[in-house]
Amino acid sequence: MGIQSENALCDAFKLIEICNISEASEMLKDALTINLDDESIVFAIKCCGFWIDTLNSIPSLSSFEQGETLLNQWKQFVFITGKKSEKYERTIYSFKKGIFSLALECYSKAADEKDSRLKSEILRKTGLCYKKLGSYEVALNFLREANGTLSGQAAIVAEVADCYALCGETKNAKMLFREAFYIDAKKIDFFFLDSPMIKALINKVEEIGYTGEALQEWVAVYGVILEVFTVKRLLRAQEVIRLRQEIFARESEMKDPGSNKEVIKPRLLNLYFWLIDYYISSKEKSSSISEVMLKMKILDPEIHNLYRFGNL
Repeated sequence: MGIQSENALCDAFKLIEICNISEASEMLKDALTINLDDESIVFAIKCCGFWIDTLNSIPSLSSFEQGETLLNQWKQFVFITGKKSEKYERTIYSFKKGIFSLALECYSKAADEKDSRLKSEILRKTGLCYKKLGSYEVALNFLREANGTLSGQAAIVAEVADCYALCGETKNAKMLFREAFYIDAKKIDFFFLDSPMIKALINKVEEIGYTGEALQEWVAVYGVILEVFTVKRLLRAQEVIRLRQEIFARESEMKDPGSNKEVIKPRLLNLYFWLIDYYISSKEKSSSISEVMLKMKILDPEIHNLYRFGNL
């Protein structure tokens, strides 16, 4: 890359980071006339084209919808750029900084929402944007507020756990990831999770061959088997009642020929793990644990053996 091209890219990156993407695109196109073979500039121009189209489509939307569109388009952008993102890491970083900064502005404008469910989502997305921009402590503050506004939401708890992991607070991260997957694994958006702890676990389960909703439920199972979700809490009496009720419901679903057993089975295994943990912590008689272990063995002998040798 020539010096002129390098200077043009550096100047363009500064514009992209403040979401002045149209001006950056024109600058890069001018630089390309001098060096037609510069792949870095060609790639950056294509990226600009993608985001110019997106930015032109959102002015008529509400602030919240603008933020949602930007985050959804970021997923599409990452998918389209694929492996090239590794080669052009600096380019991707500039777009990430620009897009998430703009999304943050959009969510901040919508922050006066009165509906608690929507307000918690705005706070969660605000925290997510700060996390993507590297401000983990600030992100945690917004995510904690989101959880306080509407507690017991798997998506929020998972984001809090992710931030704790990124801040090096491993104990809190492990406990809250375990909690989030117990609440509802299907509500956790893997795409925006960044901590090496959870990404390595997800990759491991993907390598086994699981995808989609089954992948989300099996991550909860292997989080226990691979000793990632090792920090536990004692269930309250009402939670134990709900746990037993869900176990009964899932066991009934497993007997239904029309049920989605690929998703129900890992969910049921994770429920068994939680019930066994409760029995151990509350010093229940060993026969209660043995009963659950037998159910686990019938449901999945391989997981039963892995769990027995690793956890009991």
